[in-house]
Amino acid sequence: MKVLLTTLPSEGEFVNWTTPKHFQPSAVKYMPLGILSIASNLPASCEVIILDPPSEGWTIKKTIEKIEKEKPDVLGISAISRRVYALNQLLKNTTTPYKAVGGPHATYYADQILENGADAVFVGSLADNEFKKAISKKQKGIIQCCTNINEINFPKRDLLKVEDYFPKDFVLFKAENRLPMFSSIGCPNHCNFCNVQEKRVQRKNPKTIIEEIKHLISLGCKSIHFLDDNFNTNEEHLHKILDEMEKEEINIEWSGRGEAIISERLAKRLADNNFKRIHVGLEALDDNILKYFRKPIRTKNIHAFCNILKKNNIDILGYFIVGTPIETEEYRENLPKKIKNLGIKYPFFNILFPEPDTDYYNSLLKNGIYKKNYWKEFMKNPTPYFEIPYPYGEEKKKEIIEYVNGLIKEFKPN
Repeated sequence: MKVLLTTLPSEGEFVNWTTPKHFQPSAVKYMPLGILSIASNLPASCEVIILDPPSEGWTIKKTIEKIEKEKPDVLGISAISRRVYALNQLLKNTTTPYKAVGGPHATYYADQILENGADAVFVGSLADNEFKKAISKKQKGIIQCCTNINEINFPKRDLLKVEDYFPKDFVLFKAENRLPMFSSIGCPNHCNFCNVQEKRVQRKNPKTIIEEIKHLISLGCKSIHFLDDNFNTNEEHLHKILDEMEKEEINIEWSGRGEAIISERLAKRLADNNFKRIHVGLEALDDNILKYFRKPIRTKNIHAFCNILKKNNIDILGYFIVGTPIETEEYRENLPKKIKNLGIKYPFFNILFPEPDTDYYNSLLKNGIYKKNYWKEFMKNPTPYFEIPYPYGEEKKKEIIEYVNGLIKEFKPN
């Protein structure tokens, strides 16, 4: 059986003003770990083809041509909502006899995906076991996924040309031969702007994590980034990973994406084991705004967190969100100074965006700020490069963009 797994081309994706272009270097390619995991868990009898159109810069047309040239028995597509236009084009214009769709977009739009030409839709964060079973029987319809993260093989990166995914350049920092991995999936927090769907955290066995790190090292990787939704929500688990690192004498540079809560003991152990940087969603340095976001932290937690990491020489890449309706002029004026006083080495500025199916977007509907359900209409009939109106008017949008550009200029590395 020939199985072709693909991500979606970026052509036609909806306009998202969350992240300024300054933070989006075209040289960076994002390794498609989801479909690599699916591929790594298929039977050896399957011939597997991996395509990654956004990393290759392919158009929708070229992606369809590549699929048609391979003539697979099974087409598996990993879908995200901002590329639903491309998804529909691939489903409509490919001739593969069995088409399956998974990924974040499938959770809320499974019925629509079936209507647009998919044979099977996989709902849930991990579909590895369910996908393997479904393609053997050509199972159709909506398939609920409950794969256990510790019952599957980790993604084998050598199914792709790994060196193509080593970063050529980063806007904020340098990291040689850097590759991502997951030590867990899911985040227990319920921030109103966030579209992370999985609230039940699954963590990989520490021994498995070390085996995956060894695999990355064998591929020439010299810096590893834990791309978890929130890698440090369980301190005991992290200590077990560090135990295994020390036992196996692993000393590679690494970093992780987490939250602003850490103990002195854990920070010291991380630093002693070559942990260099944490990417953390601070979002705001004001308790009222943090409450608005439903963040589980307050400014006192952020101050304690930054002090502990500074003491242990661990850099902070801090994400901030600008554009809440409760921001004051005073807050904006003081934000740069507050960031500098905290010693945050790499501030990363985003603009608040009403992502589909988030509580923030739903509140805009409920409060009458949006007079119609834009995302519902778009998902039903997606058009290329759709841009949702800014909820507080174009003048406000222009003001926020100018403010963020000023922040970027002020904190631009030399």
